Amino acid sequence: MNLDFRSKSQTSTLERRHIHQMLRHIEEYEEVSSKRHKVYKTVTAFYKAHGLCKQNFIKYYRRYTNQGRRIEALLPHKTGRKFKDSLQYSPEVIEQVKDIRSKGYNRYDISNIMKKVGQVEISPSSVYRLLKKLGLNKLNPVIKEEVRRIIKLEAGELGHVDIHYVTKGTVKETGDKKLYILGVIDSYSRICWLEVLDSIKAVNVMFNAMDILLRMKDRYGIEYKEMLSDNGQEFSSRNNPDHPFERMLTHFDIKHRYTKPFTPKTNGKIERFWKTIEDELLSGETFETLDEFKHYITGYCVYYNEHRMHQGINNKIPVNTLDSKEKIKLFPEPASHKSMQDGVGNKFIFGGAEHKVF
Repeated sequence: MNLDFRSKSQTSTLERRHIHQMLRHIEEYEEVSSKRHKVYKTVTAFYKAHGLCKQNFIKYYRRYTNQGRRIEALLPHKTGRKFKDSLQYSPEVIEQVKDIRSKGYNRYDISNIMKKVGQVEISPSSVYRLLKKLGLNKLNPVIKEEVRRIIKLEAGELGHVDIHYVTKGTVKETGDKKLYILGVIDSYSRICWLEVLDSIKAVNVMFNAMDILLRMKDRYGIEYKEMLSDNGQEFSSRNNPDHPFERMLTHFDIKHRYTKPFTPKTNGKIERFWKTIEDELLSGETFETLDEFKHYITGYCVYYNEHRMHQGINNKIPVNTLDSKEKIKLFPEPASHKSMQDGVGNKFIFGGAEHKVF
């Protein structure tokens, strides 16, 4: 074999050693394959004796033989897609992608928008490669701010739904029985509503979710176009249109969107809300009866939506982000942020002020 593999630039010591070693292995491998080797009768014994990975060795061997037994073929190659010098899209398409990206949309959204608006078929992976070539694959601070402002242009475009487990012992009356909180939060305004459940069977979740949607429509005028949930069996059944939650969304003409499996941050707005309600409402608290607990939860919804400033929407009160404020039944702002509970009738005392619930 010809070992003269010098190139224009001096070959490193490691490369020379690697090539020499590979050439020895190849020579020995070919002897084993042709049944001429004095020690190894099978290639399996050959791989084991030299500690070689069959896949990797065959990859190098085939590359070496397919390229006319060129020495350079034995050197490791960089993996990954090689970008071409020129982008294979028209200037108009590139400008469209740049414009959509400037509003903070990710590659999946850009792909969908280009398909609907620009009538251009471009996959999310192709969008990513194009953004990387343009240097736009990472959002700068200006675009990030635009994302927060424009991600949803009005209340009702997208709702986030999820279930939160209530710590045992929070309600004395129920003992060790499991309790849950079903919540829906509006992506744009952060207006939310909650219901307490003692079961997360699909039918029970469906009826309580329906109550939440009707209450949010009645009190705040919010009607949802899309609803984002995780892939839990109480919400999700992509192959079964008769699933109770799916049927309920279909009835209200709401498109069901799903989070990426094992990725809670996809539904991050309501996941963050659960932390808030634990910190401000539930942590360290106990309630005598289930009715008292439900009353307290409902009252907190009113306080959160109509009196509490929200950092995620530039310290605005959620209800103040809505356009049709004349439809909303607002109540006096609390005098302080210290909470109290009162289980009488349909009144709730929070922050030192009395709030009428329904």
